[in-house]
Amino acid sequence: MQDEAGGRGAARQRLAAGASLPVAAVDAAAQRAGLRPGDCIARLNGAVPQDVLDLEMAAADGAFRLTALRGGHPLDIVVAPRAGEWHGISLGFDGLGAPPRVCRNSCRFCFVDQVPAGLRAGLSVKDDDYRLSFLHGNFTTLTNLDADDLARIEELRLSPLFVSLHAWDDEARVRLMGRAAAGSRAALERLAAAGLELHLQIVFCPGWNDGALLRETVEQAAMLPGVADLGIVPVSLAAEGDLRRVTRDDAAAVLAAVEGWQDRYREERGMAFVHAADEFHLLCGRTPPPSDAPEQYENGIGMAALFAEEVAEVAAERRGAGRPPVAAAQRPRAGAVRILCGLLAEPVVARAAEILAGAFDVPLRAFAVQNRLFGPHVTVTGLLGGREVLDALRDDPLASGEWLVAPRVFLPAEQGRTLDDVGEEELTAACGGRLALADSLRQAFATLSR
Repeated sequence: MQDEAGGRGAARQRLAAGASLPVAAVDAAAQRAGLRPGDCIARLNGAVPQDVLDLEMAAADGAFRLTALRGGHPLDIVVAPRAGEWHGISLGFDGLGAPPRVCRNSCRFCFVDQVPAGLRAGLSVKDDDYRLSFLHGNFTTLTNLDADDLARIEELRLSPLFVSLHAWDDEARVRLMGRAAAGSRAALERLAAAGLELHLQIVFCPGWNDGALLRETVEQAAMLPGVADLGIVPVSLAAEGDLRRVTRDDAAAVLAAVEGWQDRYREERGMAFVHAADEFHLLCGRTPPPSDAPEQYENGIGMAALFAEEVAEVAAERRGAGRPPVAAAQRPRAGAVRILCGLLAEPVVARAAEILAGAFDVPLRAFAVQNRLFGPHVTVTGLLGGREVLDALRDDPLASGEWLVAPRVFLPAEQGRTLDDVGEEELTAACGGRLALADSLRQAFATLSR
């Protein structure tokens, strides 16, 4: 009996010493099976798990077995989802089940290094994780992977992946990113040869990866099997040092090159392949065009065109040219509407306001606010701070009956606060209760029509 008890104790110690996945929340099948928040998953179908990928692979075929540790004691549980049901397990570390891989690079243009002190802690985490790339579309540099990581990516067929390359030339890339980036192109070539779908990014830095270096990067990347598209985004700098900001002339040169490549690749590949971020077009006073690379949207590619498309649809629905949603069938209760935006997007939003004003028969205008939180060089609406919006409202208060429409990305619902910790209640109060936060214009006008 003592030997048997000792064996069980040793087994518990071995389980406790191994890798385990912390369970943050349970629902559905996992809840019915008896799993609880605070448990740790030590085995999945008999194997030691690394992260959420192993959980999803175990659950892919339906029912699966797990060994959970609860207060140091192992419990064997069978999770059996019903047809079409989610397994119900949410893991710790924001769902990843393990701490995110952090960046090993020393990028001269690193945006995280430019984040002001005192903001949301998550903004200062330099994640560079292939799992987040696969699960959420985060861009990764492939510079912190070893042979086992690459083999796991290939074995699990983690596709698509989103990769920041910045320069095909190894020396140019190392000058921009540091010595850890020396082997990233070789890793990219290996994954491309394995047949994975890849979406690439170049942060354009004048004088560092432009001209012939940029041409080489685009043309060599286009030759790799599996590379679906490539986005070029302008470097964002709080202060100029070794690097400088992108000028109008730089932007014009990039657009001329990109348009030439697009003509070529539309013939060769049936799609444009390479795209310049909307910011390049706006810097030149041009209207950004549509994109045939939806996976590059988060790079600011095709955003303006999709916004304009939504404006046209909402206006057409209001005029009866389409199928009007019930909530938009009535004139908005607002006496007037402002649409919050950053400075660079003001021409796009102003044009949208003009179209919508005609359709809804209420005054609309862009409410462009300069970014003080990160600096005036940052023009993305989602990176505005709440303080500068409050100050702008103090300088130019809403009129009686006027509403402010703001994108949810500026104040995420799950956070309830802006990047600089201004709460939704404070902003709503500054608007006299007339604040409509929405993920889309259609949703915003539905709110105003209630």
